[in-house]
Amino acid sequence: MLKRIQFVIVLILVLSFSAVSVGNEWANYYFPGTPGSYWTYEDQDGNELTRYAIEPENIDGETYRAFSYEPALENWADFEYYVQPYYYQVGDDWVAFFAGTEIENALKAHTMQEMDEVLPILREQMLAEIPEGAPISMDIDYNFEAESQDYFYLLPTPATFNEEWTALELSATLTLTINIQGAPIEIPGGAPTITTYSTVTEIGKVTDTETVDTPAGTFEDCLIIEYQTNETTEMAFSVPGAQQQEPEEREASTITTLWLAPNVGIVKFRHEHPESDEARAEIGLPPQGEKTLELTNYEIKGSPSEAE
Repeated sequence: MLKRIQFVIVLILVLSFSAVSVGNEWANYYFPGTPGSYWTYEDQDGNELTRYAIEPENIDGETYRAFSYEPALENWADFEYYVQPYYYQVGDDWVAFFAGTEIENALKAHTMQEMDEVLPILREQMLAEIPEGAPISMDIDYNFEAESQDYFYLLPTPATFNEEWTALELSATLTLTINIQGAPIEIPGGAPTITTYSTVTEIGKVTDTETVDTPAGTFEDCLIIEYQTNETTEMAFSVPGAQQQEPEEREASTITTLWLAPNVGIVKFRHEHPESDEARAEIGLPPQGEKTLELTNYEIKGSPSEAE
């Protein structure tokens, strides 16, 4: 009955075409970051977001490429993993996104937003099972905790086509406490709970190249990069003082496709989550639908493919 916790992370990737050593020249080829550059995108609903390259920043002795965004992020629930990372580290072994607590903050905010949708429906469904006229009311409280690694590993270098890598692993726990008032029989030991334990692994893979048309122009030899988000959720229902049920385990996955153009960066994005939409339909919520993003305007400072 509960919507599975969805977590999608998609970020800018950098990769060479072969297994030879990749240095920063290849990173610059697919991931230009000269201060003053900008990229403007439009999503499927006509909303715009512009990413600006600003001066690099030093964090604990490490130098990171830095970015800002317009509109500025005011609510973590609006954070989009695939276009809004603030710090990148480009090296010979990895291209990595320094996440810190950003992923955890965003995941908590998204979950709170989902709970605001799901809990009223869940409460009504549970009350519908109670005989009509019974003087019973119900509240559902929840607590959510998430733990993510500090770095999102965008890409191992060197790498090859169809070579998979683990970009991120995280865990999350969501506990729902069902508070029942007016029940004819007192529940010993406290209120029943529903707890979900989720583990999420983000797997990246470069599959091919192709020409991509966007409102900003036609881009040849774009890398096609797929991310598969694999989520395993274990759900347990607990009633204090009663025999505990065996946890129920579920698996889910989403696919995100990213197109990365030489000397430009990300030009197109598509995120599909059919299993999430099926779960939403089960409890009467509308589908989220396919998420898309396309480049509409850009300027790359110091690059031979600057756009006017």
